[in-house]
Formats: sequence, structure tokens, C-alpha cells
Amino acid sequence: MKKVLTTVLGASILLSGCGSQNLGPLEHKTTKLREENHQLKLDNQELNQQISDLKDKEKSLKADKDNTKAAAENDLKTKSANASSEYYQQVTETLNNYHNLEADVDKNKRDEKVVSKLDKVVTDLQSANDKYKLDREQGKMSEEDKAEDKNIEKLNKNLVSAFKTIRDGYSKKDMKKIKQGQNQLSQVNVKNPQS
Repeated sequence: MKKVLTTVLGASILLSGCGSQNLGPLEHKTTKLREENHQLKLDNQELNQQISDLKDKEKSLKADKDNTKAAAENDLKTKSANASSEYYQQVTETLNNYHNLEADVDKNKRDEKVVSKLDKVVTDLQSANDKYKLDREQGKMSEEDKAEDKNIEKLNKNLVSAFKTIRDGYSKKDMKKIKQGQNQLSQVNVKNPQS
């Protein structure tokens, strides 16, 4: 029995020696796989962080785009408001100039200086309208801006027509035509809705 025990013990030692030789490369491969797995997990975390950063950047860019669009719309509204305000100021100044001239027009003496001043009134109105068109942005206008633009065009047309009638009547010493132009002028509603 001692011999059998010695043989079994020797075989066990021999087998465990052989098993240890096979386990060494497996342990090395397992360690290498664990390291690779750990590195893959780190790479995956880094990629997830990059994706998260890109999503944040995308949100930020979208917000910037929206803010830029809003700023452009505000700039357009500001330019339109400034253009119409300047137009109304010029119309008011031109009407004041005519008011100072009206007594001479009513005398109907066909004075060349008065005819020249009446021509200047018409020219000033046309210039104010041209400047308004240049200053006003031609981009996408709101419904409110479109209505304002339409009102200005109608106002300018009516004012120019009235002053041309007055000028033509004065040039021909035609009091009836002067009164007709003055009546047209009295029917024009000059109101700046933005003030």
C-alpha cells in the first residue's frame, strides 16, 4: 500500500507539474485578454464622451443659429422702422416748407421763385420715398412691415399728385386747379403709426 500511495503521489506530482506548464500560457492569455477588455472599456467610455460632447456642441450650434436668425430678423425690423421714421420726418419737413409757401401760392401771381419752391416740394417728396426704399431692407418683411410699406407708397403717391396739381395750377395761374390740389392735400392722412 505504501508503494501504491507513493505511485499515486508521484503521479499526482507529475500531473500537477504537467498541468502547471499548460496553465502558464493560459494565464498569460487570460491576463492579456483582461487588459485588452479593460482597454476596450476605456475606449468605449472615451467614444461615449466624444458623442456626448458632439451632441452638446450640436445643441450649442443650433442655439447660435436660432439666435443669429432672430438677430437678423430684429435687424431687418430696425432698418424698416428707421427707414419709415426718416420718411415721415422728411414728409413732415416738406409739408412745413409748403405751409410757409402757401400764402404765396394763394396769391396766384405765377412767381418763378414760388414755382421753383413748389418743384422742390415735389422733388423732396420723391427723394424721401426713394431714400426710404433704399434704406428699407428688401428681405423677408413681416405682415406689419408690408402694410407699412403699402401705406407709405400710397401716401407718397397722393402727396406727389396733390403737389403736382398745385404746382401746375400755380404755373398756369389756374386758381381752380390750385384749390383742387389743396383739397387733395387736405384729404391725405399723414400719420406715422410707429410714433
